[in-house]
Amino acid sequence: MATRQLTPYQLRTLETTERVASCFSVVGTIFIMLTFVWSPKFRKPVNRLIFYASWGNALCNVATLMSQSGIRAGRDSHLCQFQGFLIQMFLPADALWNLCMAINVYMTLFKKYNAQRLKALEWKYHIICYALPFIVAVVYLFIDISPRGKIYGPASLWCWIAIEWVALRIALVYGPAWIAIFTSFALYAISGYEIFQKRQQLRAFNNDPYHPVAIENPFTSFKTTEVKITHEVARRPYDNNQGNLDMFICGDERHLQPAKGYDEYSVNISSTPLSPGVDSSTPDAPPTPGSAAAVSYRNNRVAMEANTAAWGYTKVALLFFVSLLITWTIPTSDQEIAIDAD
Repeated sequence: MATRQLTPYQLRTLETTERVASCFSVVGTIFIMLTFVWSPKFRKPVNRLIFYASWGNALCNVATLMSQSGIRAGRDSHLCQFQGFLIQMFLPADALWNLCMAINVYMTLFKKYNAQRLKALEWKYHIICYALPFIVAVVYLFIDISPRGKIYGPASLWCWIAIEWVALRIALVYGPAWIAIFTSFALYAISGYEIFQKRQQLRAFNNDPYHPVAIENPFTSFKTTEVKITHEVARRPYDNNQGNLDMFICGDERHLQPAKGYDEYSVNISSTPLSPGVDSSTPDAPPTPGSAAAVSYRNNRVAMEANTAAWGYTKVALLFFVSLLITWTIPTSDQEIAIDAD
């Protein structure tokens, strides 16, 4: 919508509404930052990405709180150009960080990334979310082509990409943002299907906790193995003249003779992969601590907790995605109307 289509009263009303909404956003951003800094329990991968996104929100709110002050100062003023720079750089940050959250969910479920490996990706996320938009925002400061003039200029409620350059809003802001949103949706759909299958396995496990159902831990790639240890007494004649313990070396072989009066044990250790659905223990009685069923029970418990954590991570990211979808739908429609009017 163009400024010429609004009356002074409408502009004042929108300016007041915008500043009040920006104040609420600033309060929420400060709460997120303080919670992350003061509570170690919140320093998890998904919360860390939200913390990074909050810095972009805070700086974008600085620009929106200026509201029409930049426009009143004039298109060529430093205030207007600074306001346009902040909005251009930090407006798409939420959509890009949401994409990074979706990538984290995908890497956790399908590539078995743990917290350390996810953290190692964060420098790449900063390049995508902040470094690349910074380059575009800086370049816009130096473009001044007659008769359109500078790229940053009046844009209804604040200084941003001027109406003469409105196509750039779609090409380098709304377009990339929606690509990030649709990509995030695809990753969440794939991950959601995988999580649904895992939760079905968890429900089956809860119904029969002592049945060794193979449940994959999304954070590891270890396989459950059944280990059997058997032993038997092997008696042999002893030499009465032999001492309590004789050890000698003959060539490359070392022989250890047992002490007089003691039995010699033959020990065999074997391991086989535990097939899904195979129960090596009695189904009616709880397994002993060292049995294969008990080992499977503990491993399944660990996998169940890991899958629950993955589901919790996904719910937080999905909530962020839904709020982002609502936020970007209406402004994008307005830009299409502005292009048609232009």
